[in-house]
Amino acid sequence: MNFRSYIISSLILGVLFISQTATAVDGYKDLKFGMSAKQIVASNVCTLQKYESGQIGVEYYGCDDFMFGGEAVEAGAFFIDDKFLRFAIAPSVDVALSLANGLSEKYGSPSSSSTQKEFQAVDALPNREAFLAYDKNTVYLKLMSDENYTQSAILLYTSPSYDILLLKKQDKSISNDL
Repeated sequence: MNFRSYIISSLILGVLFISQTATAVDGYKDLKFGMSAKQIVASNVCTLQKYESGQIGVEYYGCDDFMFGGEAVEAGAFFIDDKFLRFAIAPSVDVALSLANGLSEKYGSPSSSSTQKEFQAVDALPNREAFLAYDKNTVYLKLMSDENYTQSAILLYTSPSYDILLLKKQDKSISNDL
């Protein structure tokens, strides 16, 4: 078993046995869901710049100098109707086990997750994805592999209303075309 396989297997097994009462996620640290883009940019959490989100009705501000675990990593804030609803952090995949353990200590056992087979596929196959979700699926740790088998991780804090509002925006954008 290689090191990454060990991490993925440990990730699955380790976090499923840790249990605590979950707390409500209302954002990420001082970035609270519902804040405006202007407020988030002014927080100076990193040098956020506006980019194309690729999703109808979603504004995205990203940076590559967000400090996480003592390293500068990519991060981004997502907005719908000028309300902050999602924050994504792209840490090194090498810290995935520590992230899973830390998330389990903070939020309790995962509220949902991919299967062990899906986690193993990330290690062995291209273009795969697996996740652990916490606190009623408002905090996600996703592991992915690309077409070159390169693995990456993303830590996602999301408002429960993000997907609901996104669906409404998408429905509105196509309603005249149906």
